[in-house]
Amino acid sequence: MKLQRQIDRLLAQRASEWHEILKDATDSQRAAFVAWLKQSPLHVQEYLETVYTDQVLKHVDQERLEDVDALIAQIAPSVVALDQEPLMPSRQSKREGTHWKRWRVGLGAAAGLALCVLGLPLIVKHFEAKQEYATALGEQRTIQLADSSIVTLNADSRIELHVNHAHRDIHLVRGEALFRVAHDSRRPFTVSTKTAVVTAVGTQFNVYERPNGTQVSVLEGRVKITPIANGSNGAKSGAGTPKIVPATEDLSAGQEAQVTPDGVIKRNAKPDVTKTVAWRERRLIFDNAPLEDMVYEFNRYNQSPRLLLDGVPPGSHHYNGIFDAADPDSLAALLSKEPDLIVERRDGEITIRKR
Repeated sequence: MKLQRQIDRLLAQRASEWHEILKDATDSQRAAFVAWLKQSPLHVQEYLETVYTDQVLKHVDQERLEDVDALIAQIAPSVVALDQEPLMPSRQSKREGTHWKRWRVGLGAAAGLALCVLGLPLIVKHFEAKQEYATALGEQRTIQLADSSIVTLNADSRIELHVNHAHRDIHLVRGEALFRVAHDSRRPFTVSTKTAVVTAVGTQFNVYERPNGTQVSVLEGRVKITPIANGSNGAKSGAGTPKIVPATEDLSAGQEAQVTPDGVIKRNAKPDVTKTVAWRERRLIFDNAPLEDMVYEFNRYNQSPRLLLDGVPPGSHHYNGIFDAADPDSLAALLSKEPDLIVERRDGEITIRKR
């Protein structure tokens, strides 16, 4: 909670800074402001709040008889005041100051109109614009949505958000993400991949889009899984949408399942979801994992050295263990002890060959 308060305060401060900059902004500054707003619905919300508060204060206590900081705290606790010249008294009637509530609708509409003039009608209208977030190799990122849901992206992952007043849809284009969903029975929360659609209302679950299908692990609550047949080869129905397999399954907390490219749901007989989300601590936990899967996981976190398999038959080597995701050399050290494998290091690569 302390970290979130710090984030809220920094966001409010940035919104206040933009409000001052826009009073005499250059074209490049206005373009930067538009880009900042498009990053998150929270940026739009914070800026509207700042504009509204600023306009209200121009018509309340014009003779500065009240504590302005206290007024700000009452109207919008997260707004951060910037150093500026004191407001000069005007000839506005006192009646305007005593009826400040009437300004709420008018000023809110004016602020919304100002954003539309800046070219942001899609953001102001229920945040319909598609948003994308991605991480690079080894990078992890946490995103808070406007509904307070939290998405944590693992390394080398990308999502597309389609969130408005009617639905909350996320497409996991690649990689892995942990979702902590804010409860809202009117707007189901769906996560789609090439092979599955996962639906939840208020829960916490992990989705991993793997080369051999989608893995879903539930930490809290329940989710419904709907497979998409032939998702990996892009088969489409006549309407141009993925062919949805009618059969669905529910997963509860502690359960895990894999959805194959041909639409089959395979439950994990011995799930351990705490190991599944160990990536949040940058740990890789393997339980009788094939070597090719281990190499794939390490390469998601490291640009160099990269692990390469050369002539090692798939499924020929399996291992257990806990590894630091940023230390592929630890796997190389283990493999160097195998009598039938050769480990070579050269030019930022570690090649594992069959002897």
